[in-house]
Amino acid sequence: MVEKAMKFPHIFLVVLILLATPIGALAFASQQCPIISVEAPAEEIEEGTPLVFTAKLNAVVPTAKPQFKWTLSAGTITAGDGTAVITVDTAGLGGQDVTATVEGSGISTTCSMVATISVNVLTGPVCNLPFDQYGDLRFRDEKARLDNFAIELTNYEGSTGYIIAYAGNPSYEGEAAERLLRAKNYLVKIREMNPARIITIDGGYMEDFYVTLVIAPPGAAPPSAMPSLSRESIGFTKSHPSLSKRKPRKRT
Repeated sequence: MVEKAMKFPHIFLVVLILLATPIGALAFASQQCPIISVEAPAEEIEEGTPLVFTAKLNAVVPTAKPQFKWTLSAGTITAGDGTAVITVDTAGLGGQDVTATVEGSGISTTCSMVATISVNVLTGPVCNLPFDQYGDLRFRDEKARLDNFAIELTNYEGSTGYIIAYAGNPSYEGEAAERLLRAKNYLVKIREMNPARIITIDGGYMEDFYVTLVIAPPGAAPPSAMPSLSRESIGFTKSHPSLSKRKPRKRT
């Protein structure tokens, strides 16, 4: 047999290696490294839509407890951090790529388990054109403007109405918040609008009291307030309307 093996030295070498290798090492060598991958619902997604990334392993030992470490190029994980499935907030990420990288661990292997995927976030509709703007109107005049606002919201199914109020200088504490509450109550209680479709925003302060009405289409990013004065520069010397309506006491 030795003479035959000498005629085929490569076969003889393989036999020697197999005899010298422990059975456990052969079993380990026969195992394939687990492969990790990450999936996304699509290559593109609209801004404001929750983005879900899912990590998958092609093989896992039954006793293993896989762990997942996620890193993002942009966005915030709102659910599932540390698990195989995460949800990412895409608000404000229009025009950017969100790259998710997942690193798997907790499995008895020396294999490197890292996967990456990118999704482009499309810029959503921008509602930067106001439907109406007005100053410090009497409420009966403001109601006429709100009536038109309600009619347009009703005509555009799925749209959202935003009311942005800026207190002027001078002002009284909470002036913008009070006016916002009054306007929304009118739209909900009198015009019977769905309160979920009316969003109020306290915009801060401007030189004069100012209101902006915006109608946003479905999926549009909310409008941003643009105050021109800081709170520190405001003189809170304006009389509250309820105080100015009180009748003076007669002197006796």
